[in-house]
Amino acid sequence: MRGNKKIIVTGEHNDSGNRYPASDKTGNTLLWQEVPVLNFDRLPVEEKLFTEMAQKPFDWIIFTSVRAVRFWSEILLEHNTDFPVETQVACIGETTAHAAEMDGYTPDFFPTEPGSEIFLQEFEDLLSNRSEKPRVLIPAALGGRTTISDRLRMLGCEVVRLPIYKSSPRNDIASHLSQRDLEEAALVLFTSPSSVDAVSSLFELNTKVTVGSMGTFTRDHLLNKGISNVLVLPEGDFQKVGEILC
Repeated sequence: MRGNKKIIVTGEHNDSGNRYPASDKTGNTLLWQEVPVLNFDRLPVEEKLFTEMAQKPFDWIIFTSVRAVRFWSEILLEHNTDFPVETQVACIGETTAHAAEMDGYTPDFFPTEPGSEIFLQEFEDLLSNRSEKPRVLIPAALGGRTTISDRLRMLGCEVVRLPIYKSSPRNDIASHLSQRDLEEAALVLFTSPSSVDAVSSLFELNTKVTVGSMGTFTRDHLLNKGISNVLVLPEGDFQKVGEILC
């Protein structure tokens, strides 16, 4: 018998081009609820970086989210610095590329599908045609995933991963979410370790809560907190959520 399945996503996940499916493979209607659990604050960046960037521009800048685009644009404006025309722009997905374009950048690369795994596959193909490995700047969240930067370093790239913003728990989480909401949902999908900490500080992620993660980075954080049986969304793709739903 077909019915409704509610999926709670811990955050506003609208910046990657990753769309929510309306139903699962058995025809159940999926009711998606985004619950913002984090605040985001810009971090200071030393003037030294911009001096060095002017003298020796990076070959690539990689934006992994719309939020990174916006904060980086604010930083450039604050430091009265122009973005070097020599630096090519890569984005994690089409939505992030669109945000970059709206802020005046010219996206030179984004993958055919959103997500870090596809990004790396296709970006590696691009780099394989070049004899000299590039210098890469990745403005990102403090304490965020390092999958892309780690892999590019393994390939011989010079990578500067620059924390430009940090997250902190919102004060109004309990007004949007309850223990009952968590236990009644078909899936509670965590998008980052910070979102795990924000929710688990207020609610119990007990055996009545079906816990999922966007990737292995967040899964490992959940496991380290003693939460077992974590479902990992295949390739971080919402369209594949039916593969992990009961």
